Amino acid sequence: MENKEPKISGSIFKGVQVHVGNHQYEHGNPEVVELAFEGYNYTSFVVIDMETARELQKQLEFIL
Repeated sequence: MENKEPKISGSIFKGVQVHVGNHQYEHGNPEVVELAFEGYNYTSFVVIDMETARELQKQLEFIL
């Protein structure tokens, strides 16, 4: 799939870890997915809800 937007120029992450669990601070402790992207000398964490995780899955399946 070719990117029709402006060229991509961000840092490239070379690894990812995925964890599923309940968010301890949100009301109702919803189930969430934590993505840990490994970069050069640092790790960036992103927490998404399950609906967003399913949408991400669909988009990745389409691209890959």
